[in-house]
Amino acid sequence: MVNLRVFKLPSYSTGVFLMTVLGFVLYGSIVIIPIWLQTLLGYPAMTTGFTMAPRGLGSMIGMPIIGMTLWRFDARKVLALGLLLGAISTYQMSRLSLDVGFWDLFWPQAIQGFGLSMVFVPLTTISMNPVPREAMGNATSLFNLMRNLGGSVGIATVALMNTRFQQKYTAILGEHVNSSSPQSEQMFGALRGIFLASGSGPGLADQRAYASLFGIVQRQAAMRAFVDAFYLLTLAFLATIPLILIMRKPKGGAGPGAGAH
Repeated sequence: MVNLRVFKLPSYSTGVFLMTVLGFVLYGSIVIIPIWLQTLLGYPAMTTGFTMAPRGLGSMIGMPIIGMTLWRFDARKVLALGLLLGAISTYQMSRLSLDVGFWDLFWPQAIQGFGLSMVFVPLTTISMNPVPREAMGNATSLFNLMRNLGGSVGIATVALMNTRFQQKYTAILGEHVNSSSPQSEQMFGALRGIFLASGSGPGLADQRAYASLFGIVQRQAAMRAFVDAFYLLTLAFLATIPLILIMRKPKGGAGPGAGAH
C-alpha cells in the first residue's frame, strides 16, 4: 500500500528524518512554553497568546523572504543556518529565570520563528528534488506523516521529561530545606511571622509556613525542569546539522517554484 523504495534516496531519507526531529522540537517547545508562562509566571491566556506571537511574526516575515531569495543560495547552507538559529533560540530560552520580562521572551521566539522559515522551505526543496515525478505523491505523504508523528512524539516526550525533571529537582532542592540550614530557618521564621500577623494561630501559622516553603521549592524545581528541557531541545537542533552533509545540492538550484512550495 505504501511504496518505501523512495527512502533509498539519501537526500529524501535524510530530509524525512530532519523533518521528524524538527516536528519533535517545534511542537515540543510550542506545548511547553504556554505551560511555563501560565503555571510559573501566572500569565492569563490572553497574555500568553501575545507572548507566543513573536514566533509566528518571525515566520511570517521570513517565509516570503526565503521563498523569493532561496534560488540565489545553496539550499543546504540556508537549512544549516536555520537550524543554527533554532538552536540559538532554544539555548536563550534555557538561560531564562522566573524574573523574565516580555522582551526576554520576545527575541528568542522571534529568532526561532525566522529560523524555522529558513528550514521548512529549503528542507522541502532538498528532500523532494531527487524524487521522480511519479513517486512525488507517495513521497510527500510520507514526508508530512513523519512530521506529524515527530510532533506527537515530541509533545509526549517533552511533557514526560518536564514531569520527571520536576520530581528530580524537587527532591534535590528539598534536601537543603531543613532545620540545619540557616537560610531555611530564616525564611521559615519570616513566613511564620507574616501568617501570625495576618491572624493565624501558632499551629496554623507553622503549617502555612511549611506549605509556603514547599511551594517555593516546587516553583524553583519546575523552573529548573523547563531550563533542562530547553537545553535538550538545543542539543536536538545541533545534532541534526551534520546530517545536512549527506544531502545533495538540488539540481538546477531552488527556483522560485520550489521556494513557493
